[in-house]
Amino acid sequence: MGTVGHSRWDLVFPSGAPERVGDMFATAVVADAVRRYDADLAQQVETCRDWHCAYRGVFRGLTALAASSPTASAGMATDGLRAARQLLRFVTGHTIAPLQSVDVDAIAPPDALDTGRIDGTAQPVTRLEIPFRGALLAEEALWGQLTDWRRRGIIEPAFAAAVERVIDHPEWLSLPGFRVIVTGAAAELGPLRPLLRWGADVLAIDLPEAGRWRAIRAAAEAGAGRLGYPVTAGPGADITRQFPALVHWIRAQLDSDVRPVLGLYANGPGPEGVRLAAAMDVLVSDLLDHRTDAAVAYLGSPTDCYAVPEDVIAAAHSRLPARGPRAIGQHLLCTLTASALYRPNYRTTTPDQLGALWSVADALRSSQGPNHALAQRLLRWRTVLAYTAGRTVSCTVAPPAWTRSLRTQRSLAAAYRVARHFGIEVFDPDTARTLLAAKLVADLFAPPDTPADANPEAIFATGAAHGGLWRQPFEPNSILPVATALGYLPSLFGSH
Repeated sequence: MGTVGHSRWDLVFPSGAPERVGDMFATAVVADAVRRYDADLAQQVETCRDWHCAYRGVFRGLTALAASSPTASAGMATDGLRAARQLLRFVTGHTIAPLQSVDVDAIAPPDALDTGRIDGTAQPVTRLEIPFRGALLAEEALWGQLTDWRRRGIIEPAFAAAVERVIDHPEWLSLPGFRVIVTGAAAELGPLRPLLRWGADVLAIDLPEAGRWRAIRAAAEAGAGRLGYPVTAGPGADITRQFPALVHWIRAQLDSDVRPVLGLYANGPGPEGVRLAAAMDVLVSDLLDHRTDAAVAYLGSPTDCYAVPEDVIAAAHSRLPARGPRAIGQHLLCTLTASALYRPNYRTTTPDQLGALWSVADALRSSQGPNHALAQRLLRWRTVLAYTAGRTVSCTVAPPAWTRSLRTQRSLAAAYRVARHFGIEVFDPDTARTLLAAKLVADLFAPPDTPADANPEAIFATGAAHGGLWRQPFEPNSILPVATALGYLPSLFGSH
């Protein structure tokens, strides 16, 4: 079989000033997404002079608008994804065309990628065990910890219930009858390692970088599952540049007797993350078109904004009067800083067409930039459309975790060191990814029973594991500077 080089195909933004083209693309996509439902917001986006400052308010408004009705949620997803595909350019040889017009069957040979396989040598783990603070929690101990997290507002009740279902049904762990495609296989919070320990059938896609694949291969060899992966010059493939070949490769790996699940776990920094999200959207939409039994799994970033229902709002508000003597100082800081610090959470609500109230849990951080927000939103839009089409979806908002990328961000790491004092729990990556993988298993075997008229935005709120960010009495970004300062104190005084 042949191989596909990185220079053959590419996915690029439309032409424009290099320093502006990413912002121009983002504002055009967002404006087109909201235009039918809020013309004023669309105009605000199109006339924005400083997108990097304004984007947080825009995405917050977009989220509130989506919560107002299922029609708005699905309609914005449709219009936003269409705009992204019309604006992005696909380059092949000397030809440049909108992504919307690309026919992968016409440009990619079905045998462009080879396939590598690894069969694990271990015995599958036959009960759900969660690594936590040097121990393995299972059965009664795990039930107790889930109850504690739920009581403290660290995880949503539906997340705890989903994990509890897996405790009761350990035969689900190996995902019999499913084949899971894990994009971004090396992602720290992705499900690859737990699924392989449990004996699942997995297809792994990640960049062809030696370090990544050493870790992936080691996990597969030490596990009990079956791993397949694309091969170019070596293991791996670049989704952004090789998605036409990956479409054919994925189709070829799916026998009629297995049910496919496409997991959206890959991410990238800056504009590259946006192009990656658009390429993954091609993979998932093609799979959904070709397999009526296909499911979609999405892992939401904790640093994004989500529509949350009344019970979350009420829980956050109930904590304000329970602060004791600290309330005086917090109120003073809020007043002196014009609400920049200790700003009460959920000050505004949005009623939906059924009269239920929603608000926006906003943990978007300015340092991440608008590209992070747009990349996340593209994948969320595809998940919304899959849900409204009646497909099985597993959507879970991940908790804050001590990932490698977090440890390189000194100010955020400082804030996370004292997060527990603010009612927020930062998870060890192995704890988080095992819990999140268990939630995926539960969603595939026993999807949440949601009303037919439910707002699609509820799929992100229900079953979230946000680490306590949503049930805070204060907006997370308004306590972040205080937490950062407190986190730096030990180092200032020489404590380790």
